[in-house]
Amino acid sequence: MADVGTATAEDYSHDAELFGHPKGLYVCFATELWERFSFYGMKYLLLLYLTKYHLFTDTMGLDVLGSYAGLVYALPLIGGMLADRFLGMRKSVIFGGIMLSLGHILMAVEGHQAINYPAGTTLLNDLQLASGQVFAAGTVLTEDVMFRDTAALKVFYFALALIVMGVGYLKPNISTIVGKLYSKDDPRRDSGFTIFYMGINIGSFTATLLCGWLGETFGWKYGFGAAGIGMIIGLFTFTYGQKFLMGHAEPSDPERLKKSFLGPINVEWSIYLISLPVLGVLWWLVQREHVVLLSQNILLIISIVGLILYSMVYRKGGSNNGIAYTVAGVAVAAACYAVLVNLHFLPGSEALAENILYGSIVLIIAFVVYGFMTHNSPEFGRTVVLMVLILSTVVFWALFEQSAGSMTLYADRVVDRSIGTTTFTAAQFGSLNAGFIMLLAIPFAALWTWLAKRDLEPTTPIKFSLGIIQAGLGFGALVIGAQFPNEAGQIAMIWLILAYLLHTTGELCLSPVGLSAVTKLSIGNVVGVSMGTWFLATALSETVATRIGRMAAIPTEGGATADLAGALSTYTTLFEFLMWLGIGVGVFMLIISPILRRWMHGVH
Repeated sequence: MADVGTATAEDYSHDAELFGHPKGLYVCFATELWERFSFYGMKYLLLLYLTKYHLFTDTMGLDVLGSYAGLVYALPLIGGMLADRFLGMRKSVIFGGIMLSLGHILMAVEGHQAINYPAGTTLLNDLQLASGQVFAAGTVLTEDVMFRDTAALKVFYFALALIVMGVGYLKPNISTIVGKLYSKDDPRRDSGFTIFYMGINIGSFTATLLCGWLGETFGWKYGFGAAGIGMIIGLFTFTYGQKFLMGHAEPSDPERLKKSFLGPINVEWSIYLISLPVLGVLWWLVQREHVVLLSQNILLIISIVGLILYSMVYRKGGSNNGIAYTVAGVAVAAACYAVLVNLHFLPGSEALAENILYGSIVLIIAFVVYGFMTHNSPEFGRTVVLMVLILSTVVFWALFEQSAGSMTLYADRVVDRSIGTTTFTAAQFGSLNAGFIMLLAIPFAALWTWLAKRDLEPTTPIKFSLGIIQAGLGFGALVIGAQFPNEAGQIAMIWLILAYLLHTTGELCLSPVGLSAVTKLSIGNVVGVSMGTWFLATALSETVATRIGRMAAIPTEGGATADLAGALSTYTTLFEFLMWLGIGVGVFMLIISPILRRWMHGVH
């Protein structure tokens, strides 16, 4: 990880360009393409692997998916901070790539397939369970006994921990490098990011098709292995091409990294070494979804109230700030207490805790109203709007991210996945989102530009509301499709394709403007905290998505569904709830959008 000098904009020449863009862009493009190939290649296999190979119940599998996804979207905040203050982006990407490669290699360790011994089975050989209990050969079982390869599962959890850490180091920094390759007023900047993001979708699209087919057709290790090979290619691509980054990804203070920190070990290698025991913490967390959810809830509550409180005192306006601090403190304490009780971290009545949570929400609303009465500055209004938008994204992504959870199980169990002689795997349907983005991203961008020229472009709150409504309508397509099963009781895949299409158009309304809204609405010196709150909300939505998916947990036999009609009914009940949730929250956002626009004080 040798350091190289930083180039200035004037140092660029046509020799350092390819097709009108810096060569470093294509290095980042290829690295991110293969990183997303590896990430999405295993994401849509994960739940199927757990429920069909290790015979996890739906609830158990969704819990693992929720804790993993929640962590993988939260860790980039820390990885970005370490890169900004210490390592620099290049070193962080390389270290993250190594972690990711190791993690994906370990994902190919399947172990033995789980076996369910039903009650009444006479054992032919001794059987030792993970608890240490031993059943001697000849024993007639009086109840169902599940035998799983616990050693392989421990390796599996460690692989997830490596991937979580790897994404944390790599994901935030590869995008930042792209921005560094262009000056702020470079007219090629937007097209450069367009090329870069196309790499993300190409990686996602091809990986989900290929790895989803390999994993379910030839064996899970082949799907996970292909994802791992993709990450290794990405790591080698970045390592070879780092000379084209023109020094823009180097540490801000290289000398600080060389100072001793842990005895003779310098700061840089201390960061790498300290990361190793953190892997143990992540290994523990991916097995404890409730702890992940608890942390996300409490941190998000504190972040939102803290940012609003900061905006109230930013200009030192108003008087009697002690009231604001008191109300905010009581609201945060009450909300955190309610979360702790509901997640069984504190003893107490869950019904009482639920009422306390409602009370804390009322206190937070009172806290905001008090702020408008005494601190009605542009900064305060914009911060409140930003927090409302951030909370609304939890709803959108919780609906959208059913794709790797309940929608994948739905595709596997009740959807007719055949066209003629071709049968698609359930995991392959995850490619639809990336495919539709590649088809629709440019038309959507052109549509916003066309509307803007005519002063008809929707404001950010309206775009958010349209996105959430479309997420709800996507589940409406599945509800309608459930009314037309075929002779086998299965649903035509066109309804699932339509659901993915509506979810993608919703994403194109909400996601591209989200990060822009953070930078526009946040107070200048807390943009980083605001961005962290945005990503924390995204991480929370991942875990909430799997919690919601558990509403449709159904019993299976060997990973297969015995009662197809019952499964279809259960999934339709869930999707109908999600449909009304999306439409309801979206319409509510639409109704309050004039108020939010006024509080934005001129920001579009």
